[in-house]
Amino acid sequence: MSYDTPSFDVEFVEGTSALVSGEAREARTAFYDAVADGIASGDAAIVIATNDSPEHVVSALRERTTVDADRLAIVDATGEGEDGVVDGVTVRAVGSTGDLTGVSLAFAKQLQLLEDRQVADRVRVGLDTVSTLLMYAEVQTVFRFLHVFTSRLGSTDLLGLFTLTPDMHDEKDVNTVRTLFDTETRVDGGEISLRGTGYE
Repeated sequence: MSYDTPSFDVEFVEGTSALVSGEAREARTAFYDAVADGIASGDAAIVIATNDSPEHVVSALRERTTVDADRLAIVDATGEGEDGVVDGVTVRAVGSTGDLTGVSLAFAKQLQLLEDRQVADRVRVGLDTVSTLLMYAEVQTVFRFLHVFTSRLGSTDLLGLFTLTPDMHDEKDVNTVRTLFDTETRVDGGEISLRGTGYE
């Protein structure tokens, strides 16, 4: 069972982790398009927000498609929120963006929530920007977190979508992070190009 993503003109293979790279605004626009593709086709979604507020996440997705609140869950990793509900969507907050263990635990709880609801066969997992993580933690710490996280997505047949703004970081750090992903989707001037594996 693949993850149809019309905005990228591809179907992603189960368990794929895709890096969406480019200028920050363009990359996040493409990211929300890809998450919304899933919601529109009946997938559930978990968005880990390191940069955008839960209100912004819900608004961005609702601009693109009809959102069933039972099929969406948010992890607020901005360090500024608290557990609660936004427009019917369950939010779990992490105290600090640099608390990657807390992010993992909150994600696990949100995934269990969606599984308990039995609302969808497929789940898309989006992390709005790896660039913010790299501002709060050393690259090797982020690398270890993402290595475990993407491995988990792969073993459970989920689709992972992550954005990165390469120009914000040292080239060596960017290349280190890139190695963790099956696919890189590059966005430049509205044009999308893919390289790697994990898509048809």
